Amino acid sequence: MIYNSAGLYRMRNITRKDIAEKLGVSVSVVSRVINNSGYVSKEKRERVLKAAKEMGYVQNPIAMALQQNRTRQLLFFCEDLTATYYNQMYHGMVRAAREKGYHVLTVMNENNFEIVKEMMTDGILFPNEMVAEAYAASVGKNYNLPAVTACFNPGISFSKAMPSVTIDNEEVINKAIDYLTGLGHKKIGMTLPFSYGYVDLRFRYWEERMKQEIGEEYKKYILDVRDRVKRRSDKRGVKIPCPQVSGDFLYYDWFYIGKEVAEFYAAMRYKPTAILCFNDDIAFGTIEHLKKLGIRVPEDVSVMGIDGLFTRDKYTPKLTTVNMYPERQGAKCAEILIDILNGSKYKYIYKFKVSVLEGESVKKL
Repeated sequence: MIYNSAGLYRMRNITRKDIAEKLGVSVSVVSRVINNSGYVSKEKRERVLKAAKEMGYVQNPIAMALQQNRTRQLLFFCEDLTATYYNQMYHGMVRAAREKGYHVLTVMNENNFEIVKEMMTDGILFPNEMVAEAYAASVGKNYNLPAVTACFNPGISFSKAMPSVTIDNEEVINKAIDYLTGLGHKKIGMTLPFSYGYVDLRFRYWEERMKQEIGEEYKKYILDVRDRVKRRSDKRGVKIPCPQVSGDFLYYDWFYIGKEVAEFYAAMRYKPTAILCFNDDIAFGTIEHLKKLGIRVPEDVSVMGIDGLFTRDKYTPKLTTVNMYPERQGAKCAEILIDILNGSKYKYIYKFKVSVLEGESVKKL
């Protein structure tokens, strides 16, 4: 406590010097104990820690970071955290980092990587290879900050070398089609809400596989809702991912896109027996709106998703999906980044296998 001229007192932060004076030791001894660096006898170490606790000593995180050249903070740079997949990925990162004494900060921004230079962080995490490459080709070229990315395209090469935790979208699509054909489905439709990013990648893999399965007939079963998505996005005022929409915040309204898929299916002349949706959230929206149209899942049409989201337990029928383990992917990204920071061994490319999570939305023909 410090008294002022009026005789009143105010609290002040306890310093290492205060602890040293109370115990009759040098400030350097207190610093070695608090920083856990250098030799101090067991008895003296215990006395310092006890005094620090009793006096309410709190380390200044900025000063500590400067002293140790380590903030113990990681930065997750993403465009959108409303998407359930990336939300689960982030939770996996947070839990894995916390177990190793780190925290994960989040920046939601559309590729303005200059902000990274303003953050106190030891390393950076990316949600996918597209964001990672945009960073590597710009700020990352000359900014030496360790980085790790989740990845869904094993064939990509980065402008600057970057470790990745990879899931192969080709394996994802083939796993889904193998499952559906194993249950007797030949007329397997695919949703196409827009023509870039992972939608285009997964659609092309579906297209290649279906050509092998049923030839050019596959074209009848494309659920192409691109025009619907573009048209409705302006009217609704909800920013969904299409080229005509811009702004400070990008909101992926996948559930709404699922409704458009359901309406498109209802109007199709040649109907697929199974709909493979780009992701689980689109599948949820598709199933819910099919119910309103009087179309039963899976009795009238089977619906399958891709992601493996925990929210599948909240819907009826329970969704059958390809599990990509978003939390495990996020956790592994954080673990590899911390291994890099600690100088430990790590895999430059860590590959995840996917699996089918059976539910009640797909029936055997």
